[in-house]
Amino acid sequence: MIGLAAGALLLAVAFFEPRIRPVASPMGLFFLAYGAGSYLHRRRRHLAGYFATFAGVTAAVWLIPLPLGDWRRALLVGVAFGFFLHFARFFMGRAGRYLAPVPAAVVSGFLGLFLQSAGIPALPQVVWGVGAGGSLASALGLLRGPVGRFFAKRVVFFSIVGGLAAALYVISPLVGRPLYLAAVAAAAVAVLAPGMGGPKRPRLYDDPDVLEAKRVEARFVKNGDVALLAAYVAYHLARAGADEKAVADAVRVALSYRDLEPSPFAPAAVARLVERANRRRRARHLERVKSYLRRYL
Repeated sequence: MIGLAAGALLLAVAFFEPRIRPVASPMGLFFLAYGAGSYLHRRRRHLAGYFATFAGVTAAVWLIPLPLGDWRRALLVGVAFGFFLHFARFFMGRAGRYLAPVPAAVVSGFLGLFLQSAGIPALPQVVWGVGAGGSLASALGLLRGPVGRFFAKRVVFFSIVGGLAAALYVISPLVGRPLYLAAVAAAAVAVLAPGMGGPKRPRLYDDPDVLEAKRVEARFVKNGDVALLAAYVAYHLARAGADEKAVADAVRVALSYRDLEPSPFAPAAVARLVERANRRRRARHLERVKSYLRRYL
């Protein structure tokens, strides 16, 4: 709501103050679109929310008075579109999974062209190298089995490798010592490799609905509502594009939990002990469900 209010205020100021209209109008449109996107996210319409934000960025880039021609503005809009694809693809079902290599290619391609149009030497090639490495790793990450998982978990690492390779290609002819630079690049890769796990695919608890996920987890641990847990698991798996067998297996795992039932004649102290034990068992079952989901999300 703050974004909507800020956007409306800026547009009103632009209407009454012609001197600041060239800046206030595009910024008002941006905040208006951003506020609309935030509202749509709260309504669980994430794809429409990201598109609204992208539309606001496009309006701001295209209308704000900057010393840029239409070609460079279009390139910046292309960069913004790449980021839109990156976030929106997680809400496109199965089709979004196959879009994984596209955002890095779009962002690096348009950003490199923008830097090249600005006359900046060498940097466009490095940006393209980063995009090529990330896109290739993302494409190979679509493969099934350990090979796909290896590349999917190391997209950032291969992006850095691509950038280093491009920098080596650009700098080597200038200094005349390609082997020396290759050794430095290899040493950098060796240092970076152990810690570069890359960005992870969104899981139940890394999702933009993370607060809702935590609420569901807390409710399950508190009262053992397996129906709620199963419904939430099925919803996220289906939205992520998992097949019917994966959804059915995950729901079956979620529903497999049963509380220990104290005797109706047990004293209150025993009932409290059983409830504490049940909470510990629910927490362990929740971790089991999460570990199962990691196979698909």
